[in-house]
Amino acid sequence: MYSIALVDDDKEDRETLKAYIARYFNENGGEYAVAEFADGSELLTNYAPKYDIVFLDIDMEKLNGMAAAKKMRATDESTAIIFVTRMAKYAIKGYEVSALDFIVKPVEYYSFALKIKRALDYCDANRKNYVHLKVSGNEVFINEADITYVETLGHYLIYHTKKGEHKILGTLKSAEEALSPGNFALCNRCYLVNLRYVVSIEGNILSLGDEELVISRYKRKSFIEALAGYWGNRG
Repeated sequence: MYSIALVDDDKEDRETLKAYIARYFNENGGEYAVAEFADGSELLTNYAPKYDIVFLDIDMEKLNGMAAAKKMRATDESTAIIFVTRMAKYAIKGYEVSALDFIVKPVEYYSFALKIKRALDYCDANRKNYVHLKVSGNEVFINEADITYVETLGHYLIYHTKKGEHKILGTLKSAEEALSPGNFALCNRCYLVNLRYVVSIEGNILSLGDEELVISRYKRKSFIEALAGYWGNRG
């Protein structure tokens, strides 16, 4: 399933892109969902990196596309941004926000088909797994790659990430099920570790660089096997 956002203050232009998206997937297969926004400010309200592709009009009254893209990139490094504009000279500045491409209005289907295929190929090659958490009533999306380890503390889970901590109600089993298999392993009954951050193991001490965790006697063998499998798959 691909999640696509259309951000344009011209309803007719949004309808054109919706029709083109429907046609493309009808001809090529696949599942998709489309969300529509009439302005960049609407897109950014409670924004989370949940879209694979964002078609972003540059010329909008409240918050133009370039400004919206810069705000997106503050928390979202990977979503494919495709600018849609009547003036290509503005879209050329897309390199400032790592835009994938741009389309000049009025949009023709065959040009659009080439652009969306490139975007979908990019998504397939670079898709990241995000964990959806509810923290104090707010929805938070965390990139798996940013999680160093998950800790259980009573009835709570603490997600330790490169950008801070998030505490939610939950069990370590539920965290294991939500995270990609093969990338995480238990080093004891309290810690679920992202194997990519393991720096060294000395005795029963596991180093994650800035932090050290204890490997229990009962989990040592399975943890080392999981670590070897992780690095073996990467090679």
